[in-house]
Amino acid sequence: MRLSSLIVPLVGGLAAAASCPYASMARGDDTPAHLVARGAPVAGKKGVMLMNRIAPAISELYVANADGSNARRLLGNASTFDYHAQWSPDGQWIVFTSERAGDGQSDLYRVRPDGTDLHAISTTPAVEDAGAMSPNGSLVAFAGTLHNYKSNIWIQNLETGSLWNVTNSSEVAGDYTLPDGHFRPAWSPDGEWVVFTSDRNTPWRGHNNISGWEHVQELSIYAVRPNGRDFHRVANRPGYCLGSPKFSPDGRRIVFYEIPTELTYYARVAEPAFYEVSTAIVSVDFATGTDRIEHASGASGGIKLFPQYVDNHTVGYLVKSLLTNATYPGSINYTAAQAPGTMSPQYRNASRVGYYRSPAWSPDGRQMVYEHVEWDPVRAVGKKLYSWSDEWEYRFSDVFPQMSQQGKVAYTSQQTQNSSLVTMNADGTDPGDIFDGSRFPARVNASNTNGTFQASWRGDGEVLAVGLGDWFEYRYSNPGWVYLVAANGSWARPLTNGSTNAGFPTISPDGRWVVWREFAYTASEAVAPRGLRRMDLTTGEVVALSSAWDNTPMFAPDGSNRLVFTRRTSWPIAGPLDDNYDVMTMAVDGSDVRQLTTLPCNDAHAVWTHEGKIAWATGMFGFQDEATIYDNNQQPYPMLMQMEADGSNMTVLTQSRWEDTMPLYIPNDLLAL
Repeated sequence: MRLSSLIVPLVGGLAAAASCPYASMARGDDTPAHLVARGAPVAGKKGVMLMNRIAPAISELYVANADGSNARRLLGNASTFDYHAQWSPDGQWIVFTSERAGDGQSDLYRVRPDGTDLHAISTTPAVEDAGAMSPNGSLVAFAGTLHNYKSNIWIQNLETGSLWNVTNSSEVAGDYTLPDGHFRPAWSPDGEWVVFTSDRNTPWRGHNNISGWEHVQELSIYAVRPNGRDFHRVANRPGYCLGSPKFSPDGRRIVFYEIPTELTYYARVAEPAFYEVSTAIVSVDFATGTDRIEHASGASGGIKLFPQYVDNHTVGYLVKSLLTNATYPGSINYTAAQAPGTMSPQYRNASRVGYYRSPAWSPDGRQMVYEHVEWDPVRAVGKKLYSWSDEWEYRFSDVFPQMSQQGKVAYTSQQTQNSSLVTMNADGTDPGDIFDGSRFPARVNASNTNGTFQASWRGDGEVLAVGLGDWFEYRYSNPGWVYLVAANGSWARPLTNGSTNAGFPTISPDGRWVVWREFAYTASEAVAPRGLRRMDLTTGEVVALSSAWDNTPMFAPDGSNRLVFTRRTSWPIAGPLDDNYDVMTMAVDGSDVRQLTTLPCNDAHAVWTHEGKIAWATGMFGFQDEATIYDNNQQPYPMLMQMEADGSNMTVLTQSRWEDTMPLYIPNDLLAL
């Protein structure tokens, strides 16, 4: 067994470690712009739960002419965080999703096209999204996670308030252990049918054949009566994802976008491969699913989404680019509805570039509603979020927040600054970098996947263990180190030498053990996981606790020396479906390994709570929307959950449509210090 290379045995608690440039770093009392001081204890609650969320910072609805001119904010000064708008068939209403109840809580509203007469439609704690009004104006169909946390198609009567699910009957419901989501409903012109997309009974599958653990999505198009009967599949294509169907004005055809399943990952992430993704705009006969027409081919390039018949002769759609691309964030385009055919004259040469997302056209085709989305400024650490708990106030944190027994918080400033190690008081005061980006070695690339990730406090609050290096997909080619760092920033010392990608460490409360995950990347050794490694800081000895694909270990805070971690349980890898991860625990000597989660959906980022429970991010409830629609979002499906240390009593903590991970409870007594 090959052991990790040590820099030096560490004896005596490192009190005499050499100084570093951070020893004199000022720790000001002013709160920076990326922080919101939390202040006093939270009245009526046990305290604060910090958590990370990956979601845009701004989303506002606009109404404009079909050529993009005369744009105005739909809701004016009443705009909050609003998106996914649709016109009613009579043009009198716009139905949209809003998080005006709180950051992360998706609810349905309707408003007049002039921004007046705002009404709530459905405002439960579940996700309610992508609403579509029926032709007679009495019903709204929408995608919602009510009752079982999975996205189903619901219909609500606007007059009586009655609500029913049309996709979770015994006739329709798929295998609950698989994705089984239902999205993007649209009405037929006669009101007799609702079409939608679903990934029901498709497997959990990672991208990039076998190496990517983020899921891809394969959708087919289905139809059902408003009473939940006559459910059937309208269109599918093996190996492809079909999305966002809409009826033609005469109800004979449906138009949708089509993308290879594998590319549903790259279409939603801010990576160079994004620009290599291309989708097609396709329509088929509704009754038979045949007579396929490609209105805009995949070969023509671009991620084409949200197709809609704007009249009998024309189909409009969005081509999206990265929102970080100021010169080409998205464009509205038009093409002919028939093949061969000619679009209506008013739409010719009408392509417009702008910050467009989710466009929808008015019934007469003269106007469109869309959302303007931006990711800056990033949420400030401490920003209040919607709380799905009566006991805790949810607030935003950057990644990997951890708290010492003395009430100091450490996190990685990946989203808010430069992936430095930041510490602050539990109430958000006295923040400062103690281990920042100037330490990045030259071999570590300049992406936001590198930095000082997963800090862990020693029990006395004087020392932290942290990883420094290049992580995630760059573990294949770049090194990572494990460091010990003084809590006041006065010194730092490496424990490993960079011959492997070592990172995501945890230090035992008594300060004896450091455990980290290790990955081989050098040319002399096959690129492969090397499991968890444990160092005895009193002797410098390093031993292997495992040889599996393990990650993000964390010592229990009670001194029991029990570890929680994530393991790739589909091992060895035999094919593209062997990409499942589960939450595990084991003793510090590598014995007594227990698997706490068992579904093939990815369960990860597990942490111990202050009460000795385990919180983690799960994919068990599947996607909350069509994957290709998202931006800058590798995993838009995790929900936070909590369980006992033995895996019992699993409970849901969050219900947003965004990627929610990495919780940290801060009880009120620590906020009062």
